[in-house]
Amino acid sequence: MKRGGLAGALLAQALVMGSACSANAAGFALFEQTGRGLGSAFAGEAAAAEDATTIYYNPAGMTLLKGTQFASTGFAIIPSARFTNEGSHLNPEVGGGALRGGNGGEAGGLNLVPTFFLMYAPTPRLRFGLGASSPFGLSTRYDRGWVGRYHALTSSLETVNLNPSLAFRVTDWLSLGGGADIQYAKARLSNNLDLGSICRIFGAQQGVTAATCDALGLRPQAVDGYVKLSGNDWNAGWNIGALFSPWESTRIGLTFRSKIHQTLGGTATFILPPQGDVLRKASGALRDTGAHASVDFPERVTLAGVHQIAPSWTVLADMTWTHWSRFRELVFEFDNPKQPPIVQPENWQDSVRWALGVRWTPTRTIALRAGTAYDEKAVPDAENRTARIPDADRFWLSVGAGWRATDRIRVDIGYAHIFSPVGSTHNADPVTGHILRGDFSAHADIIGIQGTLALDYPHHD
Repeated sequence: MKRGGLAGALLAQALVMGSACSANAAGFALFEQTGRGLGSAFAGEAAAAEDATTIYYNPAGMTLLKGTQFASTGFAIIPSARFTNEGSHLNPEVGGGALRGGNGGEAGGLNLVPTFFLMYAPTPRLRFGLGASSPFGLSTRYDRGWVGRYHALTSSLETVNLNPSLAFRVTDWLSLGGGADIQYAKARLSNNLDLGSICRIFGAQQGVTAATCDALGLRPQAVDGYVKLSGNDWNAGWNIGALFSPWESTRIGLTFRSKIHQTLGGTATFILPPQGDVLRKASGALRDTGAHASVDFPERVTLAGVHQIAPSWTVLADMTWTHWSRFRELVFEFDNPKQPPIVQPENWQDSVRWALGVRWTPTRTIALRAGTAYDEKAVPDAENRTARIPDADRFWLSVGAGWRATDRIRVDIGYAHIFSPVGSTHNADPVTGHILRGDFSAHADIIGIQGTLALDYPHHD
């Protein structure tokens, strides 16, 4: 079992500053790396190469930049997620009655996410770069006592990716680049435990009758416990990119980011009322213990294009494919041999994000942007749409503006509104089998402000 330890936790807090947020791309991916690109819905970023943020989108793009450059963005992400109950009910094995509770309130909240990128040009053809950002993130938080409390209360995923990169200009029309993705991931999950249903379902396997559970006061939904799971890990992957210029007004970018397998090792903490102590002593389970879960952060392939259609007008477009079908199930395993593993089926499918944008530069110092995107969901159906990740298709509308204050300083601001169609759920709690049935609705607003600074002028280009 691998654990990040104190150094990892401090790095995550320093760089991410609360980067766990409702994911704004399919699944739990984040596209937010550049405030400038936010204004055009991140369309064409793997070919745009306008500043040091190209380290993330396509490292080969560094060859179009000169000197030493630093770019940093602060994002404010304001997601909204709400649930409407449509007949959630208990497992038929324990009676199948209605699950009690409210709709969970507002599951979103303000999140602040920064990114940092630094590029250095030692020779006319060679570039070095270093990025620090968050490529994946997730946060949902429901009211205590809501109808889905056995499925989820809080869910949080934070990542920090350190991305050392290099690029080389092979010819005037071809550049290649690549780098490492050194990723720290931290997850925290919590939910209630329906001790009455657990007594009936798992007690029956050991000869405990429903009458015995009733005598102990352990009826379905009558007595709740609480579990919190947390874990973290470091691991690494890699990325490569190519940038082609078939003619002067057009660039085409192609990139690949590898999967990163992480085993999040940490702890499981159980909080039980007095009635729950009977189950704990009888079964040996429901005790605080070490725990771990394995997650594959998936591969991505991006094909992007940038075409200047007039001296002040540029069109940007791209397609990004993500290998979400790797996420078949989420399994929590425990060091306590008496505690059975928890297996949450996911059965996700691969998805594609399409983006189209435009940039207008009426003067040398001003740039205006607009864009739109369609991001396919990774969740295939209502049975696999969970309260932790209520994924759905996403539609983006974005605008932005940039101002070059001096030859060394540029400031960009972008805004995007993201909305999704209603996504229904008919999902079973992996412990008791209770069914959460209803509709999730979600939208998000994102503001990004980027500062780009040329730290020196090139002497060799």
